[in-house]
Amino acid sequence: MSDFFPLVKGAVREYATENSRGAGTYKVEVLDVSTKDDATTAECRRTLNLPGAPEAVSEFTVTKDAVGVHVGEDFEFKNPVKAGTECASSPRRTYIETLDAAVETPGGKFKGCMRVAYLIAEGDGGSGERFYAPGVGLVKVVENDEGEPFTYQLVKRVG
Repeated sequence: MSDFFPLVKGAVREYATENSRGAGTYKVEVLDVSTKDDATTAECRRTLNLPGAPEAVSEFTVTKDAVGVHVGEDFEFKNPVKAGTECASSPRRTYIETLDAAVETPGGKFKGCMRVAYLIAEGDGGSGERFYAPGVGLVKVVENDEGEPFTYQLVKRVG
């Protein structure tokens, strides 16, 4: 089984992001990882630099367990990792659409990717898609949020 969301201490993912205000950067660092029972938890730091806004730094927790992968209380995706798996977690409803997507970003070309599609407020607030490469994790996000559409694309990865 491919690991679409590896949690490795010291890992860094850097993304180019773009929204209606312009281009910026988004970085995620895995500060620490621990395992207890059947759950792996990572303490992470997010740094967001967007045009016209001060740098925003925040810390968050990612947990991988038998139920799925969640950031705080929100699911990234739910198990089992197979096409058709769905998760409703207000205001989003996500579903794994495929496990064989191909994605190209400034950080590389990726095959065998998991494509997770989602609806915001059952589609009234918009929709989006996230792509996870095996052994790498999140490589691309395209969100058509009615308030502020944006994209993230992997530029660089360490670990």
